[in-house]
Amino acid sequence: MPLLVSVRDLVFRSKIHAAAERLGVTVRFAPRGARLSDAARELGQGTVIADLSEPGVLDEVRAARQAGLPVRVIGFLGHVEVELAGAARAAGVDEVISRGQFVQRLDGLLTEHAG
Repeated sequence: MPLLVSVRDLVFRSKIHAAAERLGVTVRFAPRGARLSDAARELGQGTVIADLSEPGVLDEVRAARQAGLPVRVIGFLGHVEVELAGAARAAGVDEVISRGQFVQRLDGLLTEHAG
């Protein structure tokens, strides 16, 4: 299945890109400034990995859910952002993990969800 990454932070984008190349998996990065819901619509069925700390991401997840897009959303955030984690789940994020967990699980997430 396709994997879409919506992350603006250059450090995380680089980590994800390097891991994908090392593992031989294909990931697509949402264009900078593009609406996540639009990029997810183009993706079709698949998985979206998003940095939940970025402005507007939860609104975009809600829009994707309201549009009935068949995507699984995995979001990461700072481990102390407890309120944001609750808001993310309420918005329709399927799996909320900390940045540290994201880095530790990156290879597994990519091989499991990229196709």
